[in-house]
Amino acid sequence: MTTTPRVASIDVLRGVALLGILVMNIQAFSMPHAAYMNPSAFGSLTGLDGVAWSLGRLFFDFKFISLFSTLFGASLVLAGKASNPYRRLLWLTVFGLLHGYLIWFGDVLFTYGVVGMLLLGAREWPVRRLVSVGTAFLLVSPLVAAAAALFFDALPSALIADLHTHYDASTAPAELEVFRSGWLAQLPLRAAIAFDSQTVGLVFETGWRAAGCMLFGMAAVKAKVFEGSLAFSPWGAVALVVGLAISGAGLWLQWRSDFDFRTWFWAQSLHELGSIGVAGGLGLGVISLANRFPTALASQAIGRLGRVAFTAYLMHSIVGTLVFYGHGLGQFGTWSRVALFLAPFGFWGFQLVLAWWWTRRFQVGPLEAVWRGLSRGDFSLGRPAR
Repeated sequence: MTTTPRVASIDVLRGVALLGILVMNIQAFSMPHAAYMNPSAFGSLTGLDGVAWSLGRLFFDFKFISLFSTLFGASLVLAGKASNPYRRLLWLTVFGLLHGYLIWFGDVLFTYGVVGMLLLGAREWPVRRLVSVGTAFLLVSPLVAAAAALFFDALPSALIADLHTHYDASTAPAELEVFRSGWLAQLPLRAAIAFDSQTVGLVFETGWRAAGCMLFGMAAVKAKVFEGSLAFSPWGAVALVVGLAISGAGLWLQWRSDFDFRTWFWAQSLHELGSIGVAGGLGLGVISLANRFPTALASQAIGRLGRVAFTAYLMHSIVGTLVFYGHGLGQFGTWSRVALFLAPFGFWGFQLVLAWWWTRRFQVGPLEAVWRGLSRGDFSLGRPAR
């Protein structure tokens, strides 16, 4: 967005985050809504299917989307005032609405646009304030989940009933019928889930988490973390190990309780807390490797994907819904958890090759060019520096 040289480690980390997000998003593309929170609501958990779900939950869920959100916060600082930030974020919000209502309800662009506009003033904050306020924001959702578990019996019965519909298997048959049908027939349900996510979910959960991550991203730019000012060892290693232990405790609780609804709140609180550490450890590890091996094939390939992450992210939704929904191949609810865990690794290869081919010819991705054009009037794809 500016003439400032790109920070290579940011592109690599963004590419890694994008790849990791797909491991979890494919589950939402392919199964009823409740199965994402409660895997016992739909599909098999026996044998390797249970292993596949556990690996995704422990190593991918919340981790890579947190990195993606952190990097978006970093971009708010790096893009500068010349990018017309309010206009840029307003158009991102529009993209999020179109994505959520017309393609897939699990959109994050709307959240980034709304939360980003609220946080633009924070770009002037010092690092210490960004980190302290960001930490407070990140703790909101885990504390709310813990409070819900602690005071479960005192919660209004109507609220419990509403939350339970997002957790049990009662809605699965209707979702199977709807998402195996045509695009127009899917619209009411897709819109209802997207609206709930972009209103109630944004206010009580996802907005706080996104805001915390974005503030950490701003702090990371100011503290030159992406240039290697904060080494992976010992901070990243400790964060990774402790985070995995805390998330692992939440995972153990879910299995031990046989995915009991009340216990889920305790498990989710631990899972979200642990995910903060895991994301931080992974992020520092990737930055360290990207800075140490900038010319390695993996760094180059993943970095090129990171340059076109907006286009690649929406490609996930378009391809995913075409594979699983009724207006495409109609595979909704038919794939095993093992297949869903392995499929993203194959798609990674396709996207890495496609991104390499594109970025050798153009400076920005096609949707990046549209977004920049709407924000600044420059729709050109540009030519990469030789």
